Amino acid sequence: MDDKTRERTRELPGIELSQEDYKAMQNQIAAVTQQLSVAQAIAAKERARSEELSNLVNRMQADFDNYRKRNNDTGKKLKEDGICAVLEKLIPQLDVLKSAIQSITDEKVAEGVKMIYRHLLEILTSFGVEEIPALGQQFDPNLHNAVMQTKTNDPTKVNMIVEVYNKGYKLGERVLRHSVVRVAN
Repeated sequence: MDDKTRERTRELPGIELSQEDYKAMQNQIAAVTQQLSVAQAIAAKERARSEELSNLVNRMQADFDNYRKRNNDTGKKLKEDGICAVLEKLIPQLDVLKSAIQSITDEKVAEGVKMIYRHLLEILTSFGVEEIPALGQQFDPNLHNAVMQTKTNDPTKVNMIVEVYNKGYKLGERVLRHSVVRVAN
């Protein structure tokens, strides 16, 4: 090869290129590199957008789960409130039946009213209603309603319930009706 040819060509391992071809190839490499940079920037932007959308979906799923739980809790609370409202209306009927039992002189009629009284108690028990212990217990304003007081000389009997006028009932921890009592002081 002569000197002139060597000037015009650039030697690469196993390839000979002219300077024009070499510059054209360099320009193509620069263009591809620039396109690659742009594509990488777009990919990074789309990756960030994808993560943002993924986070949004996760937040929306969590919000929906919270909504569903709140809705279930609200439904349970409304159901419990409805049951309690009905039970609160039934409880005074126990007092009416008890008074009727005490005032009925005909034993057969009294036995029929006692049967109704027992069935009503069974219904209340089936819903989980419990009688609030009162007689001989310490007075608790959360469970008992004191309407009278009695003097006592025994210091161990202070604030003890000595008489129950109306039984109290509760459903779980919820008081349906306070016990109406007389307390020693």
